[in-house]
Amino acid sequence: MQEHDYFNAARPVVLAHRGGSTFTENTIEAFNASAQAGVFSIETDVRTTKDGVAILFHDADLLRVAGINKKISEINYSDIQNIELIGGGRVPTLVQALQALPLMRFNLDIKDEQSVEPTAEAIELTKAHQRVLVSSFSEKRRVATLSLMSKPVATSASSSIVLSLWLFHVLGLPQRFFLNKLRGIGALQIPRSMYGIRFDSRSFISKIRKTGTEIHYWTINNPQEMLELTELGATGIVSDVSELAVETLRKA
Repeated sequence: MQEHDYFNAARPVVLAHRGGSTFTENTIEAFNASAQAGVFSIETDVRTTKDGVAILFHDADLLRVAGINKKISEINYSDIQNIELIGGGRVPTLVQALQALPLMRFNLDIKDEQSVEPTAEAIELTKAHQRVLVSSFSEKRRVATLSLMSKPVATSASSSIVLSLWLFHVLGLPQRFFLNKLRGIGALQIPRSMYGIRFDSRSFISKIRKTGTEIHYWTINNPQEMLELTELGATGIVSDVSELAVETLRKA
């Protein structure tokens, strides 16, 4: 487990997936709408431009959201900042987002190795250590980003750690194995299932929760599923429909 101010909130919490769906994903407009709806955190993605600027963007290229067949890593930010996205809005830098929403928590998924140092630099520049969680499917990227921090930031488990925990559960290993593996980790952020593996059993959730670790499920857009998962013990829901998620869990 990990004790960090980032996690200080009444549970269950709502994380707005890519900022929510009211506006174009990963834009300041989307972040503001979800913040006004009362979400716990903005879940977003970090990539880096050719000139080393950390931006909030999911895909490796601009094709899907801007209709431009170019990779983020091949374009300077001075060119990206002028692009109007198909659904409206523009691509923000990580620094811009942290400064625009100074009271909001951010859940940052580091999408590639090139984004490790720029992400750390943005967090350091804005002194956002208390309201940022660093995550990545890659354990290497997660650890590398954390190593560059002057103060502790919250973090969630990488894919390899999640799979290890699931194997511990299947093998029926004692609780100490879970405690050791989750040392310094504040949350699991996982789907209900992947590649035929179910991560949403009551027994698996219980094993994780007993370590004091949060467990957040993505991407849950159905109110019935939100309620079902929280009844099973989930402490957080990552959703595209963040306003609906907040409303649903407030009534639970």
